[in-house]
Amino acid sequence: MAKTRLQFDFTEDALSQLDELKSLTGANNRAEVIRQSLRLLQWTIAETKQKEGILLVERNGRQREVLLPFLSSVRPAGVSK
Repeated sequence: MAKTRLQFDFTEDALSQLDELKSLTGANNRAEVIRQSLRLLQWTIAETKQKEGILLVERNGRQREVLLPFLSSVRPAGVSK
């Protein structure tokens, strides 16, 4: 697959967050963090289209529903504009 080079402008805070995510996830580089983030966002959108929110199960077995307001523009499957 062909690659395309992209350039991003990050604030110092955003770059620090990116580097922290790189460290926490064990990613080899910043680009890998971006690719992982894209996959997570794609999954989140797919799940949000099907439901109102996402159910998280904590390690202790407790469950809680998470609503993601930044995805409010995502429409449920089968619903048009």
